[in-house]
Parts: sequence; structure tokens; C-alpha cells
Amino acid sequence: MNNLWCATLSPRVGRGVLIVFCLLAVAGCAQPVETIDMTSFDPSQDQMDIAGYYRDQAMVLKEKAGAIAESAVRYEHLFGPESDWVSGARQLSQYYAAVAQDLERRAEALADAARTGRQRRQ
Repeated sequence: MNNLWCATLSPRVGRGVLIVFCLLAVAGCAQPVETIDMTSFDPSQDQMDIAGYYRDQAMVLKEKAGAIAESAVRYEHLFGPESDWVSGARQLSQYYAAVAQDLERRAEALADAARTGRQRRQ
């Protein structure tokens, strides 16, 4: 009789322990999320990290602009210089280049704000 009771109780206890363990793991992993205001010039935000993010994004867009400009050259050979494919690719390349310049300007402004903020604190 004792073996039968242990056999029926063991899966219930095992499931209960597993559920409690999972709940504790989820609760332990849950941490408050710290958000960064990417447009803020507030000194409490990490301006250099934000500037680095914008520089990285600008570099990605420059690479995309270059790749699309190369595609425009290939399209020109395939479809002719007056093709919609060529003009569309060129316009997209120019757009990416302009956005990359805007991101670089924003990164430089944030880096300047970080430098002046450090100078004021010292």
C-alpha cells in the first residue's frame, strides 16, 4: 500500500516542484527595463553611447547607399540609362546617403553635448 501511495504522489510533487522552479526562474530573470531617450541632450543619458549608435546606423546606411549605387550601374547596363529601375535605385541611394549624413550630424551633436557636459562637471 505504501508503494502505491508513493507512486501516485511522486508525479504530482515532481510537477509542483517543476512549476515552482519555473516561476522562480521567471521572477529572477525579470528586471526593470531601463530605457534611453535617443533624442535627449539630457546629461543623465549616456550621450556617447547614443552618439555611437547613430554613427553605427549611419555607417550601415552608407554601405546600403553604396550597394544600391552599384545596382544602379548594373541596371543601367541591363535596362538602359532611362530605365525606371536605374532612376529608382539612384534616388534610393541618394536618400540613404542623406539620412546617413543626418545621423552623423546628430551623433556629432550628441558627442559635443557629452563633451561640454563633462567639462561643466569638472
